[in-house]
Amino acid sequence: MGRCCVLAVVLFLAACTSSPAAPAFPPVVAGVWKLKGVQRFDAGQAPEMVRRIGTRGWWSATYEGAGSVTVEMYALPGAAAGLEMVQQWRPLADSGVWYTPHYFVVVRWKSAERAAVGAMIRELEKQFAERD
Repeated sequence: MGRCCVLAVVLFLAACTSSPAAPAFPPVVAGVWKLKGVQRFDAGQAPEMVRRIGTRGWWSATYEGAGSVTVEMYALPGAAAGLEMVQQWRPLADSGVWYTPHYFVVVRWKSAERAAVGAMIRELEKQFAERD
C-alpha cells in the first residue's frame, strides 16, 4: 500500500511540473491579422507580478495587418490566478488583458486601427474560451 501512495505522489508532482502545451495561435484572426511568429519563454522571464502570482511558462505571438499586435499568453496554475492578475494589472495605453481558466492574456498594439484591434480581441477571446 505504501508504494502505491508514493507512486501516486510522484505522478502528481510530475504532472504539476511538466511544461504546459503551447496555445494554438490562429494563423489569421478577424480576416486581417496574420501570424508572423511565436516565441516560448520560461516562467522566470515573465513580468514580476505574473511570476509572483504564478505561471508555468508563456508565449508571445506577433500579428501584422492593420498595424502590429503582440499577444502574450501566460499559462495559469488555476483560474483564480487569472482573476488576480486581471485585478492587479496596471493599465497601459494601447493594451488590453483578459483571462481564461488556463491563460492570462495581454494584447498590445502599435499603429493599429482601433476597430480592427477590437475585432481581433473579440475573436481571440472567443477562440481561446472555446478551447478551455
